[in-house]
Amino acid sequence: MSRKPTSADPVLGETSLNDWNNRWRDKTESPFCPDPWLIKILPLLPEGYVLDVACGRGRNAIFLAGQGHAVHAIDYSEEGIEQLRGETARRQCDIIAEKIDLEHSPPLVAAAYDIVIVFFYLQRSLFPALMQSVRPGGVMVVRTFSRAGHFPGGPRRKDFVLDPGELLQIFSGWEVLLHEEGLEPSSKGGSLAGIVARRPA
Repeated sequence: MSRKPTSADPVLGETSLNDWNNRWRDKTESPFCPDPWLIKILPLLPEGYVLDVACGRGRNAIFLAGQGHAVHAIDYSEEGIEQLRGETARRQCDIIAEKIDLEHSPPLVAAAYDIVIVFFYLQRSLFPALMQSVRPGGVMVVRTFSRAGHFPGGPRRKDFVLDPGELLQIFSGWEVLLHEEGLEPSSKGGSLAGIVARRPA
């Protein structure tokens, strides 16, 4: 199974829970800025209940809550979740933040969410359950590293990187509202891919 890559490793390899806790602890004073691509695709998202998968400190969860969404944010790092809970209390956001082991016991409920977002986390075996957790007519958003494009660097392990066209294959049968790959570099090297897809009603 794939885990989140880490910029601390030159090949962006597997990361332990302690590594992730330290990473988020180091970012305690950093602002909660959403991913720019999430801001770009906001007009494509319906209203409703959001699942933010591998949310980290919750930068995207907080942004979507500020747009009026109820959000369920999940991550394996207790440090990230605790920071999100603190910020949620400070802002009085409508966010449920929960520590979940996505690799071994993901408690995903079928047709529970209007929007599922996954940013920079690639666990291919989890896709069927995530897609089933989207309500008919709801959307799923995926954004992570890709082999498309001609930008140097990036993760070397195939487990952590999408192949060109892979998102279109995964969401075959769904309505693709937006698909981009290889158009811009990642800050960690290599290129990015992203998709917004609507589950058939």
